[in-house]
Amino acid sequence: MSDQLLSTVVKAMAQMISAIDLTTDDEVDPDLATTWFEDVAAQFDGLETEDRSKLAQLFRQAAAEEAQPRFRNAMMSIPESFGLEEDEDA
Repeated sequence: MSDQLLSTVVKAMAQMISAIDLTTDDEVDPDLATTWFEDVAAQFDGLETEDRSKLAQLFRQAAAEEAQPRFRNAMMSIPESFGLEEDEDA
């Protein structure tokens, strides 16, 4: 997979996750959104530590390129929210 393809897929995923995260309860059922996010987190959990770290880096890169502050902030929280980074206290 090319770096450009990987970056594009991660950016699209970050935008989708952020859009869902920023919806109101009337727009998207919170239980449904939680189920979606848990499914995504489970997939990420199956990655090797190095791959999770690379994915976190790609999410941060996508966030840095986002022009809208609201979406940029939501995108920056993805690595932590989805357990992509090792807990230093563990």
